[in-house]
Amino acid sequence: MKLISCYIAHFGKINDFKYDFNEGFNSILEENGWGKTTFSVFIKAMFYGLEYSPNTKKKLMERNHYLPWDGSLCGGNIVFSTKEGQYRIERTFGKTDKDDTFAIYDNVTGIECTEFTSNVGEEIFKVDRDSFEKSVYIPQLSLGTSMTDSLNAKMGNLAAAKDDISNFDVALKTVKDARTEYTRNSKINPGKLVAVKQEINKCKEDFEKLPIFEESAEAMSCLVEEKQANLDALVIEKAKLAETIQQQSKREQELGAYRIQKENLNQEIEKAKEFEVFFAAGVPSDDEMAMLEQTERDLTVHERALRGIKEDIQRENPVFEAPFKERIPDISEFDLWNKMAANLSELRAKAEHSKLSEESNKQLTELKFFFGKLVPTDEQLAEIEHATTVITGLEAQISQSNDRLKSLTAERDIMEKLNKKSSIKIWHILGTVLLVIFIIFGIVFSQYLDNNLGRIVEIGSIVAVVLDVLILFISGRRARVNRIKEAKDYEERIQEEEDSIEITKLELRELFEKCDEFLSNYLLTRADTMQENVYEIRRKLDQYKHLLEEEQSRHQEAEGTLDQLADLQLELYTKIQPFATPYGINLYEMGGEYEFLAKLKKDADRYADYLEESEEIARHENSIKTMTADIKNILEKFPVDRSLDRAEQIQSISANKRYYLAINERIANLRDEIAAFETKHAVDDNVLSVDDLQQQQKSLDEQIMELNKQILQERDNLSTALEEVERLTDVSEQIERLEVQEKEFKKSAELLTKTEDFLQKARESFQAKYMQPLQNGLHKYLGLIDGPTGTHSGYSIEDFELDMDLNIKLSYSGSTKGAEYLSQGYQDVVALCSRLALVDVLYPDEKPILILDDPFTNLDDKKIKESLKLLNRIAKDRQTVYFTCHESRL
Repeated sequence: MKLISCYIAHFGKINDFKYDFNEGFNSILEENGWGKTTFSVFIKAMFYGLEYSPNTKKKLMERNHYLPWDGSLCGGNIVFSTKEGQYRIERTFGKTDKDDTFAIYDNVTGIECTEFTSNVGEEIFKVDRDSFEKSVYIPQLSLGTSMTDSLNAKMGNLAAAKDDISNFDVALKTVKDARTEYTRNSKINPGKLVAVKQEINKCKEDFEKLPIFEESAEAMSCLVEEKQANLDALVIEKAKLAETIQQQSKREQELGAYRIQKENLNQEIEKAKEFEVFFAAGVPSDDEMAMLEQTERDLTVHERALRGIKEDIQRENPVFEAPFKERIPDISEFDLWNKMAANLSELRAKAEHSKLSEESNKQLTELKFFFGKLVPTDEQLAEIEHATTVITGLEAQISQSNDRLKSLTAERDIMEKLNKKSSIKIWHILGTVLLVIFIIFGIVFSQYLDNNLGRIVEIGSIVAVVLDVLILFISGRRARVNRIKEAKDYEERIQEEEDSIEITKLELRELFEKCDEFLSNYLLTRADTMQENVYEIRRKLDQYKHLLEEEQSRHQEAEGTLDQLADLQLELYTKIQPFATPYGINLYEMGGEYEFLAKLKKDADRYADYLEESEEIARHENSIKTMTADIKNILEKFPVDRSLDRAEQIQSISANKRYYLAINERIANLRDEIAAFETKHAVDDNVLSVDDLQQQQKSLDEQIMELNKQILQERDNLSTALEEVERLTDVSEQIERLEVQEKEFKKSAELLTKTEDFLQKARESFQAKYMQPLQNGLHKYLGLIDGPTGTHSGYSIEDFELDMDLNIKLSYSGSTKGAEYLSQGYQDVVALCSRLALVDVLYPDEKPILILDDPFTNLDDKKIKESLKLLNRIAKDRQTVYFTCHESRL
């Protein structure tokens, strides 16, 4: 197959990009960060799509990496060809595979193909995505490959059994997992066989503990009885304490309100001390607070108004004062000036209407250029038109003469062919045959019958033959004379036609020269006949004359309007030019008085508003300055929080005043109530209060609760111990059952081990069938790179081999080593050769593309040179796309 072209709408950092592929070797040299890897992944994604997994926390999938960050549509198309035809794949990619779209078309007919599905990569290359990446797709820093089941199936030509072989690893893993389920020796998750052995050992150990659990159960029973006796004693003590609390509660009902009032009095006194500090300079009166709050509200109104005016000024364009230093025109002046400007516009429109339209003027200019050399008269055009008509007739006459000449020539040739044939008539031939028969009969009669009769017949026949010969000679001569006459006649007629054609051509050439001389004066478009060119000249001449007449007529109309326009313009400009000068506008040169008046009116209105706003700003600023000083003098008397704004500070003074007055009122009331209670009742603080007695009751409740928990726990432990004793009595039967199960598990584990060995041997047998072609391919490509004219690594090519998993092995000094014993550069060389050998075995018929994303970063200059020679040699049979970022690797 071959790639033809591709278009990337948006993929990763590449967008709106088109590329046409060449046959053979395609090298793409771009700097780092251009998107070479993105381009190569795009080609793979067109055939295999983008992988998707809902769990991307541990690994960044290709889909997440190459979806555009700005959320635009991701995808594009690719055009390729196979033996069956030329196709175009179109794909788009979303956040999940459900959001993807796919379509494939026949690129010649444009009809959608039904023989391919969205798995078009597997259907064309006959391998899955993983195998594609391990064969023809060589990403950066990943020249090495490894075996997959899909590669096994492809190389073994087992397409019919692909599903079974592709699932080989799954089947082998299933067998291994099943065997591990029996033999796994893990403390956390042991296998079935290990677990049953452990269970048997555990059961035996538990059975030996039966006497110990019986003694423990008896001890727990005694402990439960002891704690139950302690619980009964605490319940009796709690009942006595409840009776004491009931008696003390009656007395404390009288002292409760008294204690609460004393506590409240102390709290209110402490609060009052804080407010006394705040109002050290005196408590303001209600009128003073009302005046302060009203002043603050008025100040806020002035500040808001001032801020609004300044914001309006900032939002508007700056004021242009220069035109209005002397005065501001009033509204009547603007009305007069606008009226004059409107009259000017009407006069200009009238003058402009007196001119030709832009289209007509353009046509007139073009026609003046067209007739620059010659403006023909009607007689000249009529003469040329007649000449073109005659030319058409002469051309038709020459065509007819040529047809007659061809016809005469054909007739003459046919006649000559017929004359070359035998001119002997059929009756001459028949007569000759009869005479020969008579001679034969005469000879026969003379020999076998009557000699005289035979002789007569013979002589008669001879005489007839002589007469026939004479007749043939005479008729042949006459026919020759007729042929010469007919040939001469044809030659004369042909000569007459040729002379007629020559005469007509001379006449036609004279007319052509005359017409060409006339038409050379004009720049004409190409036409089929001269008549069309003459008709074009006639049409343009009529249009030219019409436009000249219209231009002259309108010029006469415009003369009076221009005089009125000049007078009115001078009058208006004299009045408004002093205002236009500060703008740098010269109306006499630039015009535009109507627009200027609109701008001047706007600036005049804005300047008048600005003057009013300035006066209003000054009034607000004076008021703000006075009110701010008054409020500041009052606020400095109180320790308010300076971080608060002005209104909040005033509100805090008002609130503190209200709280202070309310606290003083509550203190006076509490003192009166406490004095009255002490006079009426005796107060003794040494007796335990109800709260203290209730605290003792709470302690008893906690002890009772704890004993109940302990008793419940001990009873649970006793129940558990008794259940364990009962369980251990049945352990002997469980041990026998587990030992039977152990034998069954051993048998299953041995059977799975044998199955795993058989599958492994079957795989090795299957792979051995195609290992030799891989070895031969590896040695072939190593010979091209590391041969007599190659890099001379020092190793023998035959020392390299591939194992069943496509790992590279090196036999050196009597031992086999892995590829890691080679330098990184030489590892890449050998890995490239193994890749190419694998591709040859995978695709013996249909040659797929080969994609390399800058794989030679670890190679020195010589290895790069030899590797590129190899790629260019391969590209003669297989299309190759090679990405690199440095000219040294080209």
